[in-house]
Amino acid sequence: MTSDTPTRGVATRDPIHRPGAAGDVRAPASMAGHLKPALRRVVSVGTLIAIDLTSLVFAILITLALKTALRGERIELGNLWTAERHIVWIASLTLVLVFLQFGLYATRDHRPGSARILSAIFTTTLILLGLGLLTDGQFDTYFLFYASFVVMAIINLSLRASYESITALALDRAHFRRRAVLVGEHRLNEPIAAALTADLHPRRGVPYEIVAMLEPADGLHRPDASAGALALRAAIDPAVVDEVIITGGLAQADHLNDLLLLCRQRGIAVRLAPTTSELLSYTLRPSATPGVPLFELRPPVLSWLQFRVKRLFDLVVGGILIVIGAPIMALAALLIWLEDRGPVLFHSERIGLNQASFTCLKLRTMRVGAPDEQSNLERFNESGGPLFKIRVDPRITRTGRVLRRFSIDELPQLINVMRGEMSLVGPRPLPIRDFERMDQIGKRRYAVLPGLTGLWQVSGRADLTAEDLARFDAQYIETWSIWSDFVILARTLPVVLGRRGAY
Repeated sequence: MTSDTPTRGVATRDPIHRPGAAGDVRAPASMAGHLKPALRRVVSVGTLIAIDLTSLVFAILITLALKTALRGERIELGNLWTAERHIVWIASLTLVLVFLQFGLYATRDHRPGSARILSAIFTTTLILLGLGLLTDGQFDTYFLFYASFVVMAIINLSLRASYESITALALDRAHFRRRAVLVGEHRLNEPIAAALTADLHPRRGVPYEIVAMLEPADGLHRPDASAGALALRAAIDPAVVDEVIITGGLAQADHLNDLLLLCRQRGIAVRLAPTTSELLSYTLRPSATPGVPLFELRPPVLSWLQFRVKRLFDLVVGGILIVIGAPIMALAALLIWLEDRGPVLFHSERIGLNQASFTCLKLRTMRVGAPDEQSNLERFNESGGPLFKIRVDPRITRTGRVLRRFSIDELPQLINVMRGEMSLVGPRPLPIRDFERMDQIGKRRYAVLPGLTGLWQVSGRADLTAEDLARFDAQYIETWSIWSDFVILARTLPVVLGRRGAY
């Protein structure tokens, strides 16, 4: 299996730069050094195009077969292909050009998700419909177009998701890693290194290996460079480093200019890792403007189409889960009532979309009157932040401890999902007490519906800090796709059964 990432595999690492004649400055990378990544890129794009064209052909054939069947005629695939094969060629060219324009053949890290794919398929369908009308196409029905869109979407999303998963697995088995040097303040390097090396992302991607974490230094090109500059210059070695990641911002422009110049001379990519606050505030997107390169600041929210697709997913899957979980909830409710004859459900006021409060439903796991006792337990809070966590909470009942271990107490929140107050996957809905103690940056995570599960659930649950939650929420929103929701839901089950981070 091939990869379209320019990163070279750790096991087959070869130096691709040679020392230059002038001091420590390196000559540009050789053509041979770029050959393998370029070949992988060509094979990857070719594979994606093959997937898309295969999806298109099957979508047209299936749609024509359905149309024939609905007319009560006999289905003969050979005749269908002969009659409509002229459509395939123009449709194929249109599809590839539209997908190219939508960035669907970009590198692994920059390929958009399912919402963008659906938009591209819809655009292709409209263009083909327009071409048909302009060329005096005779249509007794538009079934071919809207049915092809639906069938094409199902096939293409499935094949592309399978491709991403298989190639990601192949990269992992081949021990491909991005070797990076972090340059920035120590307080920023540590958490960003932990986030980059953690296996938390539900989608594709090549894992990072942090080679070194260093602070910026001035005078990288001076003969009398400081010890810090010498260490940084030695660490940025193209034989062992794929990219340099600047954490946060650099205090002085000279530091940044020297670092960028050194990386350019050595052919090493440079990326910027903003702080958690910057991530939650806005996302930087390049904007094509004449004269001066500008960046657009986009808030971390889902588009209208993404929100609607996600809502449909919640209703369908949520309805199925309610049916499956009903017997479990009924048994749990009986056990709760038998223990102390108290109410079965616990109504907790939580913060949801646009910072509006809603009543979050849970199976009661604490004794009656537990919320009134929390003020007396604040001194035992183990979170060290705005969250309230006690590993051994004396208010939890015996039945409640079992329910919490397996997250059964969260199942009534499926009703919140059906009401539209929550989503199956999304940021964690926090109690008002925790929300009021968060800073303004942390509160911006409520630009989307809170979730029954999320990256926080599959990445540590109660063991996470408020900073972790903020980082995972920003990452989830930025990289959202239906496939990522599927993967997170699938990963939730083993995490719950393994009782990791639950108390």
